Amino acid sequence: MKKHFNLIMDIISSLATSVIAILIPLEMVIPVDPGYVATIYIITTVILMVDFLRNIKLYREQKESHATQNILTKSQTPTILAVDFLGSLPIGLITGSPLAGIIQLVKIGRIAQYQTYWNRQTVRWSDYQRLGFFMFWIALITHWLACGWLGLHTYTGNSDSLTLYIRSLYWSVVTLTTVGYGDIVPSGNLETLYSMMVMIVGVGVYGYVIGNVAHILASRDPAKLAFMNNMEQLKAFVRYRDLPLELQNKIRDYYAYLWQKRMGHTETEFLEGLPKSLREDVERYLKRRILDKIPLFKGASDAFLDAIAFRLQPVLATPGDFIIREHEEGNEMYIIIKGRLKGYKSARPDQVFYLEDGNFFGEIALIHKEPRTANIQAVTYCDLYILERETFEFVLEQYPEIAERIRQTAEARIKGDG
Repeated sequence: MKKHFNLIMDIISSLATSVIAILIPLEMVIPVDPGYVATIYIITTVILMVDFLRNIKLYREQKESHATQNILTKSQTPTILAVDFLGSLPIGLITGSPLAGIIQLVKIGRIAQYQTYWNRQTVRWSDYQRLGFFMFWIALITHWLACGWLGLHTYTGNSDSLTLYIRSLYWSVVTLTTVGYGDIVPSGNLETLYSMMVMIVGVGVYGYVIGNVAHILASRDPAKLAFMNNMEQLKAFVRYRDLPLELQNKIRDYYAYLWQKRMGHTETEFLEGLPKSLREDVERYLKRRILDKIPLFKGASDAFLDAIAFRLQPVLATPGDFIIREHEEGNEMYIIIKGRLKGYKSARPDQVFYLEDGNFFGEIALIHKEPRTANIQAVTYCDLYILERETFEFVLEQYPEIAERIRQTAEARIKGDG
């Protein structure tokens, strides 16, 4: 509840600061109804003062709890609180001078801090947030530059304030984007120098826009980037190693599957980059969600599911791969998370049976400690979990109800009923 309240207050104070940042420069160059101005100042002052008092409270709480500042927390320091205080004072309204009210714009720094904090807190929508925040700053800078031009330039003819502002905003946009149609041109040295400054800013903004948009587009799909990198590595590899075309295509299809279904990386690669405690939390969550849906483990205790989750190892099989072969030694059983496999005996290849999501196989060799009784081959890409002999024996010993289910299935398969 407290977190949501702080988020709402951050948003409201940012909106109030944005209104002030728009109003003060506008009030300096065109006449604005004093009644509206006073109302806006009073409302924003109340909001920003409440925000200032809230930040003082947060600063005291952080100080008392000795909380360590990091990149995912909002800094509350005496300097930043002083900025909050100055930004909340309606100096322009008190003095009657919009120029004096410019000091309130120091509060703009808080918006930047809040936006950085929101981006770091958000995972899924951070790219869209960054793009939205970028457009906010471009719009605000464009408004400021338009107000500066309106204060310098003299337009011929009688026009109302709204028309003059729109024409200045138009000049600001075309100059920043380096279009420059030439229909509104500087008429004196000061206007010329101002135009040159805006052009230089525009070049920087243009480069920043291109760089950020390219970065956002690239970072939005890391799986595709990983796929393209894998394709480049494959291309370099086959250039120096004469792989048959069929094998090349198989490798290509494998990487394509990782891109489309597995986010461009295997589960193990992702988990290996995490510290042990965090990796265990992720494994518990991911595997528990899967194990809960497997009929074999239906109704199993939480203790069992947690215990076995850490002992399961993920495996990816490509179409045509033999997971187990008849007569070979068996030291593990498999649980099918996703995919389709076929099984058959070498003596009777026409009698095929199929295994799909939630099924398991390979348990017969473990229970009876004998060679494999059938061939199991992947028909599609298959996500599997391996249950090794040591873990299998742990299940048999510690959880007899699960062991009995496995035995019943194994006996049914031996008799040809399953």
